[in-house]
Amino acid sequence: MKRNRNRKRLIKNKTMKQLKAHFKDKNHDTDIIINNTEGEYADSPLSFEIDGISFLGSAFFDFELADPSCYESAKSKFNILKWGNFSFFGDHKTPYTYTLQRFELSVEIPILAFDKKEEKQTEGILNLHFELKESDKKGSICYCDNERVYFDKPEIYDFSFCVDDKKYICENKTAFFETALNELSEKMANDYYFMSCFTCQYSDYSPYGQDDFGCMLCYKDYKEDCLKVNSKAEYFEHLDGKKCFACQETFICPEFCLRTISEGYRGRVKGI
Repeated sequence: MKRNRNRKRLIKNKTMKQLKAHFKDKNHDTDIIINNTEGEYADSPLSFEIDGISFLGSAFFDFELADPSCYESAKSKFNILKWGNFSFFGDHKTPYTYTLQRFELSVEIPILAFDKKEEKQTEGILNLHFELKESDKKGSICYCDNERVYFDKPEIYDFSFCVDDKKYICENKTAFFETALNELSEKMANDYYFMSCFTCQYSDYSPYGQDDFGCMLCYKDYKEDCLKVNSKAEYFEHLDGKKCFACQETFICPEFCLRTISEGYRGRVKGI
């Protein structure tokens, strides 16, 4: 998981979905609704509330307090990691951030698929179930007041896709949607393919690095340039620096085009 608070995301599509989820930690065991604005908020399209405390996140593994002033009351109800107030360069210090830790979450994410045999669209559910566990201190390191702190690490219990009474299971217990969706696409290749930004010809990941979810780059305003890209070098030649829009792997817009023409920077999606 990356935590780049300086990442800029340009937003174009604004829709709202309510995702069914179940949240569990030492004090809670409850069904919740996660609001997903699919990019309306530049860094935090996901949000939910429990016990009077609101959380925002850019990914399902990365929620933080929506209101930092609630930290004192929140830390008695949740496991909150306080980090920040350290310098990257010079005298400028980062603000404090309060990240939710030590919780288990299962969430249902609607995603469209195309039924190859029936030749029609159908909606399925992407199931994600994981738990954030105490770090072994070998993963992501951060600082709080110049002291080292460690983020919890996700343990994945289920990453699967259910559609028309069929279930496709990702065996690779990964937190990265790119890896999981590629495996699922390959497993269901005889029957379905995803219809979403993940399988769109005009979206790619940044060659500078990516998060586990929600940071695809949409270049649909530069369709002709997208079709010229079949390598990292061609990405830098034709797309780097052009205005793009952040999109989630599970989102779809009216300009969706199946990724069958060119490979782009990330290559073709397996199974389509």
